[in-house]
Amino acid sequence: MKKITAGTWIENPVTHQRSLLIKLPSETGGQYFEMEYVCEPFTGKNAIPLHYHPTYTERFEIINGKARYLLGKEEGTAGPGELIIFPPVIPHLHPWSDSNEELRVRLISEAVPPDLKGLNANINTGVTLCGLARDGKVDQHGLPNLLQQAVLGQSTLPGACPGGISIGAARIILGSLALLGKIAGCRVTYPEYGEV
Repeated sequence: MKKITAGTWIENPVTHQRSLLIKLPSETGGQYFEMEYVCEPFTGKNAIPLHYHPTYTERFEIINGKARYLLGKEEGTAGPGELIIFPPVIPHLHPWSDSNEELRVRLISEAVPPDLKGLNANINTGVTLCGLARDGKVDQHGLPNLLQQAVLGQSTLPGACPGGISIGAARIILGSLALLGKIAGCRVTYPEYGEV
């Protein structure tokens, strides 16, 4: 299995987003990870579907460009130098590009209490989605088939949960579909894409 390390860039050609892993959870005792991501102009809204974190706080610092984001039911905008904080439990969409210039964002995802396994699962899901996109195995929104989504989604529970459903319901729904997905050969990570 290819090892993904700090300093690695991952790219999703379908969502037009690339990410640089700066600090991995293994370097912080599972307290947080840090990355920067870049969205091409007017892209990135669907790079990561609506979700929430029961115990994680996410901080997004806008480095360059104009961002739009969704936190709860409110859409907001932010520009260079602004910091957006997404507290636990509130469904959200990460900032995406809302202008004709590239958007560059620094993200710190912090787990309280520390959650090495959960934070790694979030990164591995991103690595796998980028690999599947490069191989043409996703739809126009950057999402793989339902069974692959379930396998990835189950791996991030309870640290990350799809928006609009409880963790209990997600465990049942994703668990059932993930079982079918694993039987069909879907995996959380693939040797050709790597893992942290």
